[in-house]
Amino acid sequence: MNPKVRNIVAWVLGILVGLYMIAGGYPKLFPNDGMIRRFENWGYSATFATIIGVLEMLSGLLLIIPKTAFYGGIALGILMLGAVYTHLNTGIGSPLFAVIFLILAGLLAYLRFEKRYRKS
Repeated sequence: MNPKVRNIVAWVLGILVGLYMIAGGYPKLFPNDGMIRRFENWGYSATFATIIGVLEMLSGLLLIIPKTAFYGGIALGILMLGAVYTHLNTGIGSPLFAVIFLILAGLLAYLRFEKRYRKS
């Protein structure tokens, strides 16, 4: 892939996925009763919801900054693996959304890793 195109794709995906994760993490940071019930149905506590919210927002922020996007992709990938596991283990909700973001996280980590470490 052309380096210029790769950079544009990495920027666009990083910003879109990053902003989405920041927005998605905020309700978990300050969970309402519905969010707490959702996490309790999965077998987790309200405190765990808050921790997940912080990690989602942090990974989203890391994805937006090119120098840290590789680490944001790795962090988001780990979070999404946990989400897929939770959906499959409990049977509550579909893991499809988490699988899509797992793939996007891997793609972003790859794009930013390649940019930083490939030989010119």
